Amino acid sequence: MKYFSPDKIPPSRWKGRWAPSTSQNGTTSMKTAWSSASASFLFSGRKLSLRAGASTERKDKDNGGTPMLAILTGLTERAALNRDPNLSTWRTVDPAPNTEIIIFDDSAKGQDGVIHDKTFVKIVLIDWASIFDFGALITDDDGDLDFEEIKYTSVPKVLLIGDSISCAMAVSPEQGGEPIPFGILEGYPYVAQRILLERNLAFDLELVAHPGINMVKPTEEEKEKGQPIGMEDLFFWKSFWEREESKPNVQVTIVAIALGTNDQFFKITPERFYEAIVNLIQRLIQLSTSPIQQVWLIPPFPDADTDSQYLSEAIPSFTPLLVKKFQDQHISFKLCDLVKGLTAKDTVDGVHPSLITHQRLGRDFALFIEKEVELNLFL
Repeated sequence: MKYFSPDKIPPSRWKGRWAPSTSQNGTTSMKTAWSSASASFLFSGRKLSLRAGASTERKDKDNGGTPMLAILTGLTERAALNRDPNLSTWRTVDPAPNTEIIIFDDSAKGQDGVIHDKTFVKIVLIDWASIFDFGALITDDDGDLDFEEIKYTSVPKVLLIGDSISCAMAVSPEQGGEPIPFGILEGYPYVAQRILLERNLAFDLELVAHPGINMVKPTEEEKEKGQPIGMEDLFFWKSFWEREESKPNVQVTIVAIALGTNDQFFKITPERFYEAIVNLIQRLIQLSTSPIQQVWLIPPFPDADTDSQYLSEAIPSFTPLLVKKFQDQHISFKLCDLVKGLTAKDTVDGVHPSLITHQRLGRDFALFIEKEVELNLFL
């Protein structure tokens, strides 16, 4: 057998937030607690498995039943990402710490079994409530990994920052919800990506989202009353579960902010919400290794638990103020009104969209992206 440690995978094939982790026995792995984080490669050989490291853990069992990982495989990268039923497979797994997940095992077919020749493989954390520790990839003696780059020149890099809606949090059937079998991959941002990919149009998507999050950082008094943490803090932590300051790698040209549903419930004033947006963007500008060209504001989603609409009404007025505020950076600000026409009937519990609604939102988001961004062909 051959072992490939995470450091054999080049940085360009790790997407989302990953961080090196060292176990007690000195083994180095890569760890993530952010759903949508992924690693991808091409595999040649007969057998392939993934070893889950010691830190792999489900942090919150009340997650609506979403599995931890999705493993996407296909004859090509495009086929796998687009879930082509004839050329790809999608499956989910719930690994325990220090276990091996079989991805390909053709030993039962004998020595003349299927030999994969640069089959595309993508491993994705699809559950917001888990930490995955990527220990190693293991192949047969003749197996090999390849890390060819995607065959397009430059594509828009979109960072979407959101809450439970953007990370496709599942609500259990006992609470009136429905399963979301592939977690984050069935949320509207990735639906939009697949819709455009069907037309050979590509954009790079990174998602930073977690359930129950405000945009605005709460005061100490608000914390004591149960108000959740704010994304203007959380974005710069290691994760929701590891609340230590970090400097995330930011390399995007477009930022989409889909926050405010929880702020509206907690009656955060428009003034505070606006200042939180300014604070977040200023910090992103400092961190980003590429110029931020556009910021899209997605208004709060409808919430049956509150009649408040003041943030929804105020956010459209933020765009000209933000254009003026960041005029020296030449950033364009746009309202991306995905929520127009949505009601509680489009949700499973009064706030979280159904799978059908995520499909609808994904179509609308794809139309918006195509209108606002010059997309390159996926060859």
